[in-house]
Amino acid sequence: MKFKKIILFAALMPLMLKFAYCADSKVGTGGAVFLKIPASSARGQALGNCGAIIEGAESMPLNPSGIASSQMRELSFSRLSWFEDYTGQYIGYVHPVGRAVMGFGFGYYGVENFDSRDIDGKPLYSDNIKVKNGYMSFTLAKAFLLEKFLLGASIKRVMEDSSGFDNSKKYENTVFDLGAMIKLGRKFIFGWSGQNFGDQKKVVQIQRLGLSWKLNPFMTVLAESKSYSDSKSKTGVGFEFNLPEELLQVGKVSLRIGYTPMDNHGENMEGGILDRFGLTDKHGVSFGFGIYSLQSLGYGFGLDYAMVPYGALGKTSQISLKMQF
Repeated sequence: MKFKKIILFAALMPLMLKFAYCADSKVGTGGAVFLKIPASSARGQALGNCGAIIEGAESMPLNPSGIASSQMRELSFSRLSWFEDYTGQYIGYVHPVGRAVMGFGFGYYGVENFDSRDIDGKPLYSDNIKVKNGYMSFTLAKAFLLEKFLLGASIKRVMEDSSGFDNSKKYENTVFDLGAMIKLGRKFIFGWSGQNFGDQKKVVQIQRLGLSWKLNPFMTVLAESKSYSDSKSKTGVGFEFNLPEELLQVGKVSLRIGYTPMDNHGENMEGGILDRFGLTDKHGVSFGFGIYSLQSLGYGFGLDYAMVPYGALGKTSQISLKMQF
């Protein structure tokens, strides 16, 4: 009976925090909006930006409790190609210590060959324009109740640098992330995370509430609600089809598709891969695949890829690599 009360309270706590958060939030507030871009996980990006149930080193910027079940050291690297040469890089490291797990994360976002103009539309010297944003984080997490209940927390230093723009400044802020996961049997995972708790006028705050349902060994369905302090909430869904390592003998292969509502950005007229796959006017749909193997010298290796079309804006692509040792 006591166990059921603990699980019920843990399940309701994120919902209460979510409602309180939405009541206090005001659309139009929040800085450091680059933190809304999921640069740490190509898997989460391919699954409709569902990150509340992601585990491993890539999970720290999405849900810090995701490292609590790690039993091996893990190194993760991800690179995201956004629009107009805007890129995001992420490096994460996880290290089990006794019954707890600690992790370190570093994210960097920047622009190359920035097309900058003054108020009259005249080009400026792009070498004088700098857009460098990033963060460093330390995460501590632990699993309880035979790894059915995971808790995690992060402290994060966020840095913004847009030197060269009128009235621009460099900003540094310290914020905190919290996260929890509940695993009910082998089929259901509930995840909640609150990111960037602090001054929401300086750093955008995000909350995620997600569910993962493993229909069978081959198919997993995900759904997640994302709330932002500077914009409306969004609900995304994702589907993951897995070919288990036991069948392939060499590794696990996953195919992914997801959807998160977004504005209509028009139709892409540049051709290329979007035209070949009939994605020139698609918005909110995401695609990807993953490969994972434990057959190489006893280490675990993984590769994930994601692509998201944005109509006339083009597409974004992301690749993530990880190694467990």
